[in-house]
Amino acid sequence: MARVKFGKVTRARRKRWIKRAKGYYGTKKSSYKKAHEQVVRSMAYAFIGRKQKKRDFRQLWIVRINAAVRPYGLSYSKFMNGLKLANIDVNRKMLSEIAINNPEQFKTIVETAAKALGSTVKKVEVKNPEVKVEAKKEATKTVAPKKVVEPTVATKEVEVEPSVDEAHAFLDKMEDKYSEHLAKTHHDEVEVKEEAHVDKVKKETVKKAAPAKTTAERAAVDGSHAITERRSELQKYSNKLRSMAKEANISLKDSNLRDMTKKELIVYMKNVRKALSK
Repeated sequence: MARVKFGKVTRARRKRWIKRAKGYYGTKKSSYKKAHEQVVRSMAYAFIGRKQKKRDFRQLWIVRINAAVRPYGLSYSKFMNGLKLANIDVNRKMLSEIAINNPEQFKTIVETAAKALGSTVKKVEVKNPEVKVEAKKEATKTVAPKKVVEPTVATKEVEVEPSVDEAHAFLDKMEDKYSEHLAKTHHDEVEVKEEAHVDKVKKETVKKAAPAKTTAERAAVDGSHAITERRSELQKYSNKLRSMAKEANISLKDSNLRDMTKKELIVYMKNVRKALSK
């Protein structure tokens, strides 16, 4: 038997699904797999939507009928009960359309329903109450003139650089005041002997410095807490003596005054003055 191909039938079936997916976003309108999935899902949503549409419109008609009946002193439930007792069979859609487009005919229907209920109908006209807006009288207040406050600029105290005589006088004062305290010395270095094999014969002793201490640790050891002068004052006169040494072209060892203790600053000033006197 000859072989039978179903390519034409398959292509036609796929075209039908893609045709249903016309207008969808992205590959949902061109790819068969995506289009098939989306169309099936859309059909399920459409089935649900057809049921919800009926509920939504029924709610809308009930709201319209209730609003149209209220001026006659009836509620929606009483009005529908009266129509049932009067054997008037009109659906809610038509009742809402009559109430909107033909109020006079709707009035006769309401009167018929009211007679069946055994009550009289009197239409109450609802008037929008006029709201009188009284302009508030603004109390005149006497406003005191504002005081113009001139901005106060905070002025910083400018530190005056001490003179040469003042620097020497200050150092003399420190030496006299703390002479016994400055006489004491503290060794920060520890000698450690290490054996190093050089050519497997020679032995050398190596001087190894102790680990660096912080300024606070050194101050606790050398007794800087006994010095009552402020650190900034000591540093100011130290800077002055150092600048004098630079002007005299005297080479000094590079040292950071901020890392020195109070006692170290006094010793530094003594050494600088000794170098200046040479």
